[in-house]
Amino acid sequence: MKKFRILSLFMVVFIILAIVASGCGKKAPDTSKPAETSETAKESEQGTESESSTESGESGEYSEPYTFTHYFNYDWWGIKPWGEDEVSKYLSKKFNVHVEFAKPDSDPAAKLNVMISSGDLPDSIMMDRGPDNIRLARLGLLQPLEPFMTKNPNLQENLLPQTIELLKIDGKLYGIPNWPRTAPTGGNDVWMYNLRIWQDAGSPKLETFEDLYAFAKKVKTDVTKTREGLSTIPFMTDATGDGWRLANAFYRSYGGVLNGWYTVLDGKYRLAFRDPVFKEVSLELNKWWREGLIAETQFTDTTDQILEKATNGRIALFYYDHSQDDNNHFRKILKKNHPDDSYELVQPNVFPPAKGLSPNDIYGDITSTVGWNVTCITTKAKNPQRIFDLWTYLLTREAAIIQMYGPPGFLWDTLDDQGLPILKKAEGELTAEERDRLGLWFWMIPGHSDHVDTIKFAVNDKLPEEKRNWVVSMQAHIVTPTKLLSDEFVGIGDVIDPQSDLGIQRTLCEDYIKANYPKVIMAKSPEEAEKVYEDIIKFCDQNGMPQIEETYDKKYQDNVKRFGTVLKKGRYAK
Repeated sequence: MKKFRILSLFMVVFIILAIVASGCGKKAPDTSKPAETSETAKESEQGTESESSTESGESGEYSEPYTFTHYFNYDWWGIKPWGEDEVSKYLSKKFNVHVEFAKPDSDPAAKLNVMISSGDLPDSIMMDRGPDNIRLARLGLLQPLEPFMTKNPNLQENLLPQTIELLKIDGKLYGIPNWPRTAPTGGNDVWMYNLRIWQDAGSPKLETFEDLYAFAKKVKTDVTKTREGLSTIPFMTDATGDGWRLANAFYRSYGGVLNGWYTVLDGKYRLAFRDPVFKEVSLELNKWWREGLIAETQFTDTTDQILEKATNGRIALFYYDHSQDDNNHFRKILKKNHPDDSYELVQPNVFPPAKGLSPNDIYGDITSTVGWNVTCITTKAKNPQRIFDLWTYLLTREAAIIQMYGPPGFLWDTLDDQGLPILKKAEGELTAEERDRLGLWFWMIPGHSDHVDTIKFAVNDKLPEEKRNWVVSMQAHIVTPTKLLSDEFVGIGDVIDPQSDLGIQRTLCEDYIKANYPKVIMAKSPEEAEKVYEDIIKFCDQNGMPQIEETYDKKYQDNVKRFGTVLKKGRYAK
């Protein structure tokens, strides 16, 4: 009898706890899901729609409509109304929210200062990580995100723990990262060659950096005109007023790693100009300039002027962001006007090694887990959890499919056995109007690099070869294998307050470098180039660079201690 009473009491307590838990529990929005079978795909899809309906206002936590403002702290950002295309319409219904977007017309820094001083902040804001972001947090104007993470696990489930730690300011997380990653995928900057100019030069091999030089020389002397009679350009990169992109391209082939104007030398974080290899690279650039291999207009051309040269097939060697073909269509336009012409990636090494180095000693892009910028929720927001739920949903795998291919019912209806949308037609067959109407790729605020890349790679590979996207194919099979993931360079610049004396000295040094490095490249003799190069070091040393390096190196060593380093091969091997 006693045992029965105890059992009865236990059952009552259990039932009460179950009821309490049911009443207090909060269902989070959809998170990334494992691959679904084809048999369950449609069921899952129906489930998604059902959940959307539940969350859209009939019942549940999103029953009340909510409007909030979102501000992009970039004057170049493109915005359009929320809820008019199919993607934002789907998200609007799913979360029962309306978003009003804004951005500065000009001078984002001045606009942000006015917003702070007047207390006229938006409910959420996308901005760079760094001084302004830290300032807003320390002024108490941003919401710490930890309370919202306890109710919605999207952020933790789609980020590495170290990414969350790296994003914290004074121990608290304030930013939802844009384009975070847990693996190295993607890849944009590569060496390319113009197909017809290369053929007219005798189709030389382009396996090493010296091969590139020989090809450029051949174009300069023997292939001075395109087949349409336009003058050829042996080598060009995209807009680089300070010459950094030229330096980065060449330094990479010499086995170096450039992070801004800094590198790792003898295990320490140093100004790259102290590296004898960087000096050799800079003098090599000067040689190419003096021999007429670099476009005379390299430092003055606008992006549009460079694009015009590319689409006319004038650039023999092109170090360029090949993913731009999905935006400015530099390759598509060329191939449309001249079907026998093209830009192709140099092979087998997209970053050809110099001076007998092994291709395995050359570094591709080193990307961090924290991605690019952050979206923060301000203390002005009346319902920050609703904002957090929407923005972090966009980091999920499910959202990546919707961001790229739209909601079900338009470009796709069902998922395959790998959880990939079965497209009714290739994305590349859509007109610009169709893409805009669907809202494809526009609502990556934020996007998640891993989900976007792995999904688009797999979907693209399933298409017939003639319908595959060239950029995606190159990223998936050529460039991604060259990439590395490391957080060793994250947050180094943040350790110096730009308003401090050292911060002002840093600005002075880096501005001097930007103004004078092109003079190294354009010098009329090696001696003149070397003098300008040494003058840069001297100027920096007289204006606080040793202390800047020491401060930066302390942060770098801390990063390496916490997160490790990928600099273990080639000239960095110990």
